[in-house]
Amino acid sequence: MTEDGAGKIAADGEHSHALMLRFSIRAYDPDRMPMARLSEYLAELASVLGETHAVHFVSLEAGSTVVVHKVDPEAAPKVLGRANAVRRGDGPPDAMKAYYRINTLLRADNANGALSESSGAEIIAFPGRESLGGGFSSVIQQGTIDGEIVRVGGIRTLVPVILREGHRIYANCYANKRLAKMLAQRLFEPVRLFGSGRWSRKDNGEWELERFTIDRFEELREERLTDVITALRSVSGGDWDGSGLDEINVLRHGGETAH
Repeated sequence: MTEDGAGKIAADGEHSHALMLRFSIRAYDPDRMPMARLSEYLAELASVLGETHAVHFVSLEAGSTVVVHKVDPEAAPKVLGRANAVRRGDGPPDAMKAYYRINTLLRADNANGALSESSGAEIIAFPGRESLGGGFSSVIQQGTIDGEIVRVGGIRTLVPVILREGHRIYANCYANKRLAKMLAQRLFEPVRLFGSGRWSRKDNGEWELERFTIDRFEELREERLTDVITALRSVSGGDWDGSGLDEINVLRHGGETAH
């Protein structure tokens, strides 16, 4: 490696046709970045991007530490696809774990960071010190919520609806007045809500609902297990020999079925 007059430590090799990426660590100047710390960042960045055989170190830029790296052309679509999935919060588990780890490192260094294309277009923001627990910014998508209606009411144009699913409470659901009136008639009954939700991802990887706007709903029937098995038997043509409950008990409690 050679150092040029612009203060850049560059690796040899042609990369004019490769995808060029820049990972900014807004904490240390390269002259003060501990090598062991830099290696931690690079290891996690490699896990975020994947395709480790096709991602290559190019240089360190002065100022805040900026790691310039190139991606072989044939691997560029996969790397960009994986990086965009991480940005959305639905990347592969190893990539998401690495994302959280980078944020943890940045918070410890009182810094933030970003992964960008050479054009300056940001691909992934790493909030670091600016995040509370390293969670993602909000993601909006269509989805469903199941639960028991425990409260409907309010004077807003969109009426608050509260659901309970086990020990979890969904208190940020809203419906127009027509839907709210229909939902109120099903108080303390299980339903499935369909609509648009805004979610944020916490540091432990769990999704937290910020707001859910209800488009429609359907009732969920609470059927006894014996009724379900009877219905399944009728669909299967009566091939079951009556041991279905015994087999389910074995799965739950261990032991052998009685014949």
